[in-house]
Amino acid sequence: MDILTIGAIIKKERTACGLSQKALAAASHVSRVTIVNLEKGKLGDIGAIKLSEIADIVGTPMFSTGKKMDFIKITLGNINTSYKDSMSASDLEKLMQSGKIEPGIEGQVMHLIDETPISIVAGAVKQLASKKELNAKLIWKNLAHVATEIKSPNKFWNAIG
Repeated sequence: MDILTIGAIIKKERTACGLSQKALAAASHVSRVTIVNLEKGKLGDIGAIKLSEIADIVGTPMFSTGKKMDFIKITLGNINTSYKDSMSASDLEKLMQSGKIEPGIEGQVMHLIDETPISIVAGAVKQLASKKELNAKLIWKNLAHVATEIKSPNKFWNAIG
């Protein structure tokens, strides 16, 4: 597979995730120019590790088993660790759709925003947007609003427009 094809896949999946180039760059710790050049197929040597990280964030792992992943379930498994009460799938979906924190899940919300890998959040956003026929960008904006509300130190959320 050549860089032009890889760039086209990254752009398609980034758009499907509802991420801007700026947000993908922030999440993957590269410049926006790197993302632009990658998507245009005009990037020289990016390196397999960095390219793999970018692909993971947009939900297209380079080293995949080919099985469809349930990112909502994976996200819940990540954020419910160490909590007596568990956040349900409907609680997570409601949070992502509304941007409002319901009482009793504040710990899980902080874990989602501050500790969950962006690649897992991106997969959950993409999955929910597809399932509910929603605009993924709106889900990202809702999550960014939550990050602001809880005063998250995670700088990624500032990159969400």
